[in-house]
Amino acid sequence: MTLILLAAAPKGPLDSWSPTLLAQFALLLPLIALLVILAFTIDSRRMSAAISILFTLASVFCAVLVVAIEVAHPLHLERPATFLQFFTGQSGGASEFTLQWGVLSDPLAATVGLAVVLVSLLVQVYALSFMRREDGVVRFFCALLLATFAMLGVTLSVSYFEMLLFFGMVTLSTYLLIGHWWQREEAATAAVRAFIISAIGDLALLAAVAYIYLRFNELNFQTLAGQYVSGRISANGLFAIAILIFIAAAAKSALFPLHVWLPGSAQAPAPAAALLHSAGGAVCGVYLIARTYGLFHASPRALALLAIAGGISAVLGVLWALFQDNLKRAIAYTTMGELGLMVLALGIGAYGAGVFELFTHAWPKALLFLAAGVIIRELRTERLSEMGGLWRRMRFTGSVMLIAVGAAAGVPPFSTFWSKDTIMSKALALRSPLTIAVIVAVTFLGAMALVRIFALAFTGETARRRRFEPERIRDVGGRLALAMSLLAVISVVAGIRTLRSRIDPIAFITFPGVPLPNSHYLAAGVIAVTAVLGAAAAWVIYARRVPVPAAPQPLRRAMAEGLFIDHAYRLGAATLLLPASRALGWVETNVVDGAMDLIAESAAFAAEPRSWLSQVRARQLLIGLFAGVVALGAVSIVLAGWRPG
Repeated sequence: MTLILLAAAPKGPLDSWSPTLLAQFALLLPLIALLVILAFTIDSRRMSAAISILFTLASVFCAVLVVAIEVAHPLHLERPATFLQFFTGQSGGASEFTLQWGVLSDPLAATVGLAVVLVSLLVQVYALSFMRREDGVVRFFCALLLATFAMLGVTLSVSYFEMLLFFGMVTLSTYLLIGHWWQREEAATAAVRAFIISAIGDLALLAAVAYIYLRFNELNFQTLAGQYVSGRISANGLFAIAILIFIAAAAKSALFPLHVWLPGSAQAPAPAAALLHSAGGAVCGVYLIARTYGLFHASPRALALLAIAGGISAVLGVLWALFQDNLKRAIAYTTMGELGLMVLALGIGAYGAGVFELFTHAWPKALLFLAAGVIIRELRTERLSEMGGLWRRMRFTGSVMLIAVGAAAGVPPFSTFWSKDTIMSKALALRSPLTIAVIVAVTFLGAMALVRIFALAFTGETARRRRFEPERIRDVGGRLALAMSLLAVISVVAGIRTLRSRIDPIAFITFPGVPLPNSHYLAAGVIAVTAVLGAAAAWVIYARRVPVPAAPQPLRRAMAEGLFIDHAYRLGAATLLLPASRALGWVETNVVDGAMDLIAESAAFAAEPRSWLSQVRARQLLIGLFAGVVALGAVSIVLAGWRPG
């Protein structure tokens, strides 16, 4: 893929091929498609879907050109514009307040942006057939376009302010995608939960933006990257900002303990879940950390926070995936493991490797959800315990899902093997036994969880259920097969590295002052052996049905429910938030509404004809004035801190 992009790169001066202009086109095309559908074709399914796919295809073309230009000329370029500006009347640096927006082009934005639009295109092609018989098809494609535009906006943002705006759009699009089947109580509840958790992250980012502007009078990422170490703010101040940014990222990327929305996202339709988990809302938190890495790099405590939170999230994610009976929830928990591994890589200084893991994991993860959608539709169940024996009846789906499992598990030579290998190389270079152990555990357990999913769905015999005939199961074809085939091909080749540093994805995405995590044979061997052993162990246990000691039922239930953290949140909401909401409701009804009614009645009374003056007695007027003066004096004394002598 990198060789093709290098060949497509323009050979002339960079000025004649503006990557920022192409990036702007890539960003605006999904938005234009959304507006066209809402204005002209909202009553036509076919026209709306065709417009969505054609405009997204054009966006992919622009994104490919941006990557090609960056491969040939790896520079950081911005195209800023003034969003809001006014003069404050103060002097010095506070004389004016300016907010800017725009698009940028650099290797990080180009790589992630290409993944966003290409996954979105393939998901939409898949949805043409998958959503054909569903209600709300136009609404679904509009939500996909909004999610694509929002995630591209996050990718191309030049400042914290712009990032905050697009983070809000990601929250909205995630809510719409998860709650597409709003008639189902589970989907509606999951959408609300995702919205609340994401809103918490948005508020944390808002607080970080306010604090950063207060201390630096600047919100541009590139400008701030060199100011974090200028001494204008203490180490504690930097760590406080990093904590706020981390909370925003953790809420979006489902890091422990803000992960509770991710399993519920399985309630979304399969193409929506594929976009969310591969290159959509679930990865924008990791991208936020990568984009603001200068802040974390300036604070060793912030890097330690990333490493600890990422390691815990990765281990818990793959552990919980092993105990899931719901197919899409099991895949969702493996996403949590991958996201935690990316954050762990960023925490230990493997910057390029962490972003590379984001890129390589997108393709098999999308393919897993698309294959899961086909399986669930044919079997009419999401429970793995009610599946089995599909290899004979769905050979194509089984083949592409096997590729996705190998690619996501880190089995060589598929995509994530190369990124996990590089992360392990950095851990070995640091000589950190704990980090090495975490990466090995996540790779081994992740491979087990993924092979377990494949084995339970495709091996053995199909479970018999009432009113279900396994003989009627049919494999996919047409657009579904096309989208899945393309994702399978990319899952094989996306991570392959070359010996030329110019087009090596690890050397392509760098951060100043962070050494490259050079891969070596020991790291590659450790990852390959660990992934293959994990896959083999799962195959023996779940495909060959070799009896092994089972965990106690209470432990299995606790792991399947994610240690009941979601239940704890709901209990806390019922215990604390509901009484607080009732108290606020009483205040609103009896205090706020009462005060507003009093003001309205007073205004109406004062607006009446002046005949009411003749009805006021002088004695009552004097008493009222005296009472007002006494009250005003009492308030003034209290505020002035007066005390009797």
